[in-house]
Amino acid sequence: MLPLGREPLRVAVLSGKGGAGKTSFSSAMALSHPLGRPVATIDCDVEEPNLALLLQEPQTINDAPEEPMAATIPFPTVDPERCSRCGVCSKTCNFGGVFCFGGSLPTFNHLCHGCGACVIACPNGALRETERQLGIIRRGRIAKGRGTLIEGRLTVGMPNPVPVIDLTLKVGLFEGLDSVIDAPPGVSCPTVAVLRHANAVILIMENTPFGRADGQAAAQLIRDLGKPGALVINRSGIIDEEPLEGILAELPLIATLPFSRDVAAGSARGIPPAALDRRWAQAARSAWDWAMGVFR
Repeated sequence: MLPLGREPLRVAVLSGKGGAGKTSFSSAMALSHPLGRPVATIDCDVEEPNLALLLQEPQTINDAPEEPMAATIPFPTVDPERCSRCGVCSKTCNFGGVFCFGGSLPTFNHLCHGCGACVIACPNGALRETERQLGIIRRGRIAKGRGTLIEGRLTVGMPNPVPVIDLTLKVGLFEGLDSVIDAPPGVSCPTVAVLRHANAVILIMENTPFGRADGQAAAQLIRDLGKPGALVINRSGIIDEEPLEGILAELPLIATLPFSRDVAAGSARGIPPAALDRRWAQAARSAWDWAMGVFR
């Protein structure tokens, strides 16, 4: 546990697109706390969580002592005896989650956000809420006693990951440890749901035309949310690289990691990059040092 009175540090690792190395760098930070403390590593990339592949001991996260926790939202159901088919519920919903056709009963679909507005608006009291599962939260151990891993996993076919992300963060931050949060890629609502809980943000990107374009959008989001941000460049040296410009050039550069075939092959076997290449471990410790400095 942290010393009494010290607020835990929450570092989000972000990328403007998938495949930039965000999860790999999150695993490096989980294994490289400069003070040797255990870390809560929170996988909020709930549509494709894979940190467990790099951080778990031989048993999988499914074998953790705790049972998975269901992530649910309220979901309306209709009483056909009380429903007058007036269509007020459909007109009230801002998300297109309710359909009413002619004299049929209202139909609720996957776009329902569980806000409860239709239940309140129904003039006949014909709607009530039940719980609908969107995903699960699982908790396991990081290899070699380095802390805990909390993973959110969205059920296939569910369109709204934010409630699963919110519960994953609630469970993970309750650990009371310094935290590494593997954010979803991109700059949409799921990423914002993560960054609002972060004290500091590490942006990892490739210095390619697409990488710079996506990185600019991610850096702008960090600025708009008022979060301190820093930059890690991954897979450097594959192509001729251009100097960073604009908002990217304003971010402190923590590390430039060259492309490594050994790291790529090791990741495919479930070996964290920090265990294969000392430059990844050094970059992760530098990221922690920077985050602790801006958090003071």
